[in-house]
Amino acid sequence: MILDIISFITAWLTYFAIYSIVAITLNLEAGTAGIVNFGKVAFFGLGAYIGAIINTYLLLMAAGVDPYKCPPYTSEGVIELTRIAASEPGLVIGIFILSLVLSFLITGLFGYFLTYPIIRVGSGFVGFALLSVGEVLRAIYINTEFVGGIHGMLGIPQPFTWIRNPLISDLCYMVLTVFFFILTYMLAHRIINSPLGRSLRAIRDDDIAALCLGKDVPRMKSKILFISSGLTGVAGALYASYFSSVNPQMFVILITFNIWAMIIIGGLGNPLGSVLGALILSLIERILAFITPIIGGLPFSPDYLRPIIIGTLMVTVLIKYPRGMLPEKPIKTPAMELLKSISRRG
Repeated sequence: MILDIISFITAWLTYFAIYSIVAITLNLEAGTAGIVNFGKVAFFGLGAYIGAIINTYLLLMAAGVDPYKCPPYTSEGVIELTRIAASEPGLVIGIFILSLVLSFLITGLFGYFLTYPIIRVGSGFVGFALLSVGEVLRAIYINTEFVGGIHGMLGIPQPFTWIRNPLISDLCYMVLTVFFFILTYMLAHRIINSPLGRSLRAIRDDDIAALCLGKDVPRMKSKILFISSGLTGVAGALYASYFSSVNPQMFVILITFNIWAMIIIGGLGNPLGSVLGALILSLIERILAFITPIIGGLPFSPDYLRPIIIGTLMVTVLIKYPRGMLPEKPIKTPAMELLKSISRRG
């Protein structure tokens, strides 16, 4: 019983940390910069597939195995990857670190070069253009044999698979994901309270006025999209290694709207709100996944209650807290403090 509780908490915290990274980055785009991104799953899935390719193909080649004779979407490839992961921990960890770095760079550059031409137009156009990109990428995954097609890739090793005790291995991976979550939160908090963050807020509130004041609006939006897309790619790579597999059905449009639900419930413009929203929704999802095999005799799966619960929660929160449970707080600057002190004296 105790081991089951520990396993549940470990799985939930890992899931929560990964989705918190994605929610924080979306809040940077939408809440701080005013960029409506309905294609968040495109960057999440791209990072997952990049991580999967590096952690399988490159790992097989580094271990002296021909990946074209034993591709990772076949049983032979999975057997070889399992053997390598158990016997060569240094190689597995090194390849895993490389996968995170490349996922950040490639996904960040993809976000930068993809959005730079369209960022000059209205936010609605940007949102739906990115939504289309997510579906295009999913169609590419389905029709590409190199990544397993519709069945995806299997046997993606976790960096701690060589630890014989699966509970300790999962705990180590949970600590790793929580570390990246804390790092992302600290970076987002620093950006929001920096001159770049104040400029992005000005662009969000009135981009024409910011442009007239000399701000390079497209460049600043693309800069924040590079950072947020890169971090989303890292979350995708962590997600792929956690589940040890990727397939196109893991990156449907619904993922994007789940992330939007997190920041709407938690509060736009506040990274702590993203964390709260991810905490609530990940807990709901993990509880439903946990009780689904336990509860029997129902005419439907308890998992089908998820959209009903999330929708009801969103409506309830928006009625009571229109700006989310933890809305954006004004940034304290020396100029603002000076104006407040003058007004109090007056």
